Amino acid sequence: MAEYISDRREQFASRASNLSSGQKSWLAKFFRRELLDSTKILVLRDEPLANPPFYAELREFGVENLPDFQQMTAVTFNDVVVSHEAFSNGLLFHELVHVEQYRRLGVASFADHYVRGFLAGGGYGGIPLEINAYDLGGRFEADPDHAFSVEDEVSVWIAERRF
Repeated sequence: MAEYISDRREQFASRASNLSSGQKSWLAKFFRRELLDSTKILVLRDEPLANPPFYAELREFGVENLPDFQQMTAVTFNDVVVSHEAFSNGLLFHELVHVEQYRRLGVASFADHYVRGFLAGGGYGGIPLEINAYDLGGRFEADPDHAFSVEDEVSVWIAERRF
C-alpha cells in the first residue's frame, strides 16, 4: 500500500496547487507553517479516482467493505490531497490532519496503521487514523476560532498508541 500511496502522490503532484495565502492564514492556528507550505491540493473534474489495483487481491482473501475511492470525497496521498469536490474548510482541515499523520508516521507506517485499523475496526469507520481526523475536525468545526495544535494532538495519539 505504501508504494501505491507514493505512486499516486507522484501522479497528482504536478497537477496540484499550493494552498492559497488565505487558506494558509486561517489554518496557521492549527498546523505548522512547513506543513501548509508543502501540501498541495487538487480537485478532480470529471475524473473519478480509481480504486487501488490491490483491491482485487483483498477481495480474494475475503476482505469486504473496502472504501470506494470513486465515492470518497477526498483522499490524501502523503502531502497531496485529491478531492472530487471543492474544498470546504472542514474537508481541508480533515485532510490536513492526515497530512500531519503522514508526516509523523511516514508513508509506510501510515499505510500499515490504516490497513490494520480497517481490518481490526471492521471498516472505514473503525480506522483510528480516521477517528483521530474526525475528532479533530469536529473540534475545529465546533469552534473554528479556538486554536489548537494538530501536531500536538496527533503526537498524543501516537504516544498513547491509539493508532
